[in-house]
Amino acid sequence: MGYPAFWWHYLSGPLGAYPESETAFEVPSADDDAMRAVLDDPEHWPVVSVRLDGEAWLRIVYRNVEDEAGLDFVEQRPGRPAEVVTSVEGHGFSSAMTWAELLAAAALPDERLTWAQRLILMLPMLGPQELSEDADEVLRRALDGIGATNRSALAATLLDAMDWRTH
Repeated sequence: MGYPAFWWHYLSGPLGAYPESETAFEVPSADDDAMRAVLDDPEHWPVVSVRLDGEAWLRIVYRNVEDEAGLDFVEQRPGRPAEVVTSVEGHGFSSAMTWAELLAAAALPDERLTWAQRLILMLPMLGPQELSEDADEVLRRALDGIGATNRSALAATLLDAMDWRTH
């Protein structure tokens, strides 16, 4: 998660924050090409794992199927089958989380991921709703935590994209 190229692609694709995400991270062309090769490889579906409560996990799966690529957010809980709770695709998405749930999930203890990484990773799961008045400030703080430089412009773009997708 410490790769600026990852965050640039994640914010550009699923969250629709291009070109602001490109400006936020100074990513050399070679790093961009290498990350794109990993994330878009049709032979391998990269997975980012986010610990939820207890032994539950959220698996963010890069579904690299030609003409049907997208991100699947899969919840795994012991003793239960894995469940796709939401998907983000080029032509649409479905929601699975409220702003309050996102903030609570981002704040869960995690040995591998920071609060900021967790919040940004789960942001595409946000469902239709009114956001709190401090949403811009929260996003700017999370963007700072992942190393973004133009946090105000990027946060505004993310909020606009979420409003467009959710209302």
